[in-house]
Amino acid sequence: MELTRENVEKQYGLRLTDRQVADIQRGEIVRTFETVQGTGIKTGMAAGILDAPIEKVWAVIHDHNNFKDFMPNTKESILFDPAVVQQALGLKFDYSSSDPGVLMDFLREHRVSAMSGATGYFFNLLNMPWPLRDLWYIIKLTDQKREDVWINSWEMLAGNMKSDRGSWTLVPYSDGATFVLYNAFADPGVVVPDPFVNLALNVGLPGILRAVKRRSKRL
Repeated sequence: MELTRENVEKQYGLRLTDRQVADIQRGEIVRTFETVQGTGIKTGMAAGILDAPIEKVWAVIHDHNNFKDFMPNTKESILFDPAVVQQALGLKFDYSSSDPGVLMDFLREHRVSAMSGATGYFFNLLNMPWPLRDLWYIIKLTDQKREDVWINSWEMLAGNMKSDRGSWTLVPYSDGATFVLYNAFADPGVVVPDPFVNLALNVGLPGILRAVKRRSKRL
């Protein structure tokens, strides 16, 4: 892949400045964000080149059961059997709770080691800074692989937030490296003070890519 401002915008919808492209080529991670029309909520993107082959980066972002060991703010992470999705969604408990113990106990009993196909189901519990409550959600994962681009996307099915969706896009780069684009939209369903929003966009987004970068080096 030739990393130019025009190519990145045309193929992935990521609008970068020439300086940001140069920063990526130097090994830095850049982030952009914009307000989603009609929501007032910002969607964020982070991009960078990781010094690891695409297969290794793909393995890291699919290591769902161990997200709690390397992804920022993750308290619990469970990839679970697709056969029990409806049972999980039908459990009776306080959905607004920041500690859905009943759900976690059930899903731990049905944990699986890996996605069996192009679709999977994942539970995540995030530790949020005070005064925000911890956030949890169940998401549907979808994989798409083409020769030149691998995509892992997700959409929230249930949780104590209003919406969560996003994707990882991986593209082979030169010398065994990988261009990585992380895209995320999260609506907590409550008003979040600007300092926390700015922290999530300016620190959290690049932090996730850096976590994947560190994990890739250990594999």
